[in-house]
Amino acid sequence: MPRLSVVFPINVRAERTRRGWDQTQLAERIGWTQNMVSNLESGRRKLGLDDIAPICTALGLTLAELAIDADADELAAIGLERIRRRPPPK
Repeated sequence: MPRLSVVFPINVRAERTRRGWDQTQLAERIGWTQNMVSNLESGRRKLGLDDIAPICTALGLTLAELAIDADADELAAIGLERIRRRPPPK
C-alpha cells in the first residue's frame, strides 16, 4: 500500500477534479497560491500538519476520506485503521 504522503495528494487532486475546480479555485478556498496546490498534488510540496485542516475544510471531507488507500500500518498509527477502502474499479 502507498504511503499517506503519496495518497493524500492524489486524493486531493481527484476530489478537486471531481468538483470541476481548477487548482486556482482550490487554492483560493485554502488560502494558498495555485503554485502551492500544484506542488502539493505533484508531490513537490510535503504535507504539513497545518495543511490538513484547511484542505479538508475546502473539500468538505475528513482526513480519513482523503487518506483512503494509504498504507494500513500508517493509518493505524494515526488512529484511522477503520476507514473503508475504495472498491476496486470495474
